Amino acid sequence: MTSLTVDGVTVAFGELQALTDVSFTLSEGTVTGLIGPNGAGKTTLLDVVSGYVRAKAGKVRIGDVPVDDLPPHRRAALGVGRTFQSMELFDDLSVAENLLVAAESSGTGSSGAQSAAAAVGLPADDQRPAAALSHGERKRLAIARAMAARPRVLLLDEPAAGLDAGERRELAALMAQVAAAGTSVLLVDHDLGLVLDICDRVVVLDFGRVIADGTPDEIREDPAVTAAYVGVTQRTHPAARPTASSATPALAVTGLAAGYGGAPVVTDVDLFVGAGEIVALLGPNGAGKTTTLLAVSGAVPRVCGDIRVLGRAPHGGAFRQARRGVAHVLQDQRVFAGLTAQENLRLATREQAALEKVLELFPALQPVLRRPAALLSGGEQQMLALARAIVGRPRLLVIDELSLGLSPAVVSELLPTLSRLASEGAAILLAEQHADLALRIADRAYVIVAGRIVMTDTAATLAADPARLASAYLGGDQRL
Repeated sequence: MTSLTVDGVTVAFGELQALTDVSFTLSEGTVTGLIGPNGAGKTTLLDVVSGYVRAKAGKVRIGDVPVDDLPPHRRAALGVGRTFQSMELFDDLSVAENLLVAAESSGTGSSGAQSAAAAVGLPADDQRPAAALSHGERKRLAIARAMAARPRVLLLDEPAAGLDAGERRELAALMAQVAAAGTSVLLVDHDLGLVLDICDRVVVLDFGRVIADGTPDEIREDPAVTAAYVGVTQRTHPAARPTASSATPALAVTGLAAGYGGAPVVTDVDLFVGAGEIVALLGPNGAGKTTTLLAVSGAVPRVCGDIRVLGRAPHGGAFRQARRGVAHVLQDQRVFAGLTAQENLRLATREQAALEKVLELFPALQPVLRRPAALLSGGEQQMLALARAIVGRPRLLVIDELSLGLSPAVVSELLPTLSRLASEGAAILLAEQHADLALRIADRAYVIVAGRIVMTDTAATLAADPARLASAYLGGDQRL
């Protein structure tokens, strides 16, 4: 029996087409994965199903009931349960109170709260405030709240994020248990190994369109899925720069474990970047790339391991590192919104020659120099952040998701700029979800999945064997 039907759903935010003609169904008692690269439209689709975003076109049905005109609470009453990436708990309420709020509002009462608590392994009478729970316990509480209403369809948005291996196994067992009881589960998660291991079926989105729909084995072998995550690579320069064995160390990371609230997100990470090298850190979204980069810059505390940045431990915060020649481009741009683009650049240099040189590299910024950074497009802000990092002539440049917010054409124009910086002696660590882009200019690459380095090789070798790279992204072979 079909519990959810999504038929031709299209969503646009202004000129941005977030979803286009998306269609699939969920069968009762099954676990279906919804995956795709960052920005593919996964959370937007969950928002459409749960009623937080209205579709421009298309239909959604719970069972045989059309719900397109119903608000979220009416859809919840029809059997739609939902978790969120941010969990959305009542932190000042106890575990028991969080569960009772969900159960009472849905009409299942104390029995609903008790059964949901038992399913996730939490005491139904737990009086600890939600704010006092560990990350894993908060994840379980979020799922229990959604289950307290005994939903017909359970939408899970990144439930495995930040969980350790044991907690992931518990989550997998829980989803199997929920499905066995007759609930349909739609799982969005960047842990592709988990998704492909536990799901009965997987739907893949890319740029808001369904590019594949099939069994996990079919998805692993689908060329369109491989292309979406890995791409077909053509290198834009010969590998003529120093190799890792001969280059002067700019960054050396050994045995790194780092995370948030004392819970490691990445474990046993080793990587090396030599002067004049471009090294790519690849992996699906949520794999631990950003956490690794933040640990390198000192913004995320180490649990254990050793980091040497330009020969020293990263003490003194980002300001001191910047004074020593380290520049970090964050994936959320972090420009000074109240300053103009030119003023943002002036913060990094007062040398007119340096400013003119960087504008030659980023000609698209020239017409918007006097515009407040807050009024720039996302792509322009990304270029401004990169230009501000480069204008200071860094010895080590760390970039998190170069392609975020930029068109493929603009990214292609930026790649030679990074190659030029490396040829002048700068060391570059480039974290990028889209392997195709990074491997065009990288000398070497590391692949990180679920917080661990699972593969390392020259960029040329990885580019020549996209199937091997895809196997790591999609939870298959993880040979070093």
